[in-house]
Amino acid sequence: MTGLRILLMPNFTKPRTCELLRELCRRMAELGMTAVAPSADAAAMAAAGIGPVEDGGEGAEAAAAGCDLLLSIGGDGTMIHSACCAAQADRPVVGVNLGRLGFLAQIEAEELEKYLLRLRSGDFTRERRYAIQARLLGKGCQGLPFAINDIVFTKAPDQNLADFEILCNGRLVDRYGADGVIFSTPTGSTAYALSAGGPVMDPTLQTITMIPICPHSIAIRPIVFGGDKTITLRSGGELQAVADGARRVTVPAGTAAVIGGSPLSPEFISFGENEFFEILTAKIKQRG
Repeated sequence: MTGLRILLMPNFTKPRTCELLRELCRRMAELGMTAVAPSADAAAMAAAGIGPVEDGGEGAEAAAAGCDLLLSIGGDGTMIHSACCAAQADRPVVGVNLGRLGFLAQIEAEELEKYLLRLRSGDFTRERRYAIQARLLGKGCQGLPFAINDIVFTKAPDQNLADFEILCNGRLVDRYGADGVIFSTPTGSTAYALSAGGPVMDPTLQTITMIPICPHSIAIRPIVFGGDKTITLRSGGELQAVADGARRVTVPAGTAAVIGGSPLSPEFISFGENEFFEILTAKIKQRG
């Protein structure tokens, strides 16, 4: 894959980002690959003496459309943001881990040279990941069209407890009180869902796992739904809904939220060396 165009998606808040970008851009040019960045990032890199890098224009989504793949540089949060851009542009994405755990980023900074060569030669596979969305069935309500990790519904700050009614394909699943409910993808099963007592899922599956947050009953447990199911959530009080810990909307009292598969599904680049459960074991031990 000579002449490969790679959109760089850096997180400049990480201490090692500029150092890595400087070496990365230099080495990409030597290998005949073109480093591209959205205008704001390209300007920041130029000001820091990092290059060569091509200005891909305003907006990561538009820049991604003119590239072959995206390279996320940061932690899992950066990878999640990059995955959304990649899904919208229908381009694959791979991550360089400069964060702590890095469940999603396959490349450690020290191994970057090795994997650049594999990207150039096309020695990788693509792994489609299931994503979810939440539609709000209320006039003027804005939904959440994409989440690669999870969508979390929580009680309003002035509420002691939220009441939830859950239906699957129109049939009642349960009613209970809780601080909130997590709807997780398999990719997100090692994130908030894991901390809340959810199961670890193979990330290549297409499922939606529902995990209650501090339910007011010891009988309430996580449930795994098939990815083709439509789940409806209602509450008598106002809720906050957050996709991937970043995009937030308010759900008015009584408004139905419909959770299901997103039309956007990112492709992650895989090098086939570290299987998911090997990475999981290493990262969990690292976490302690």
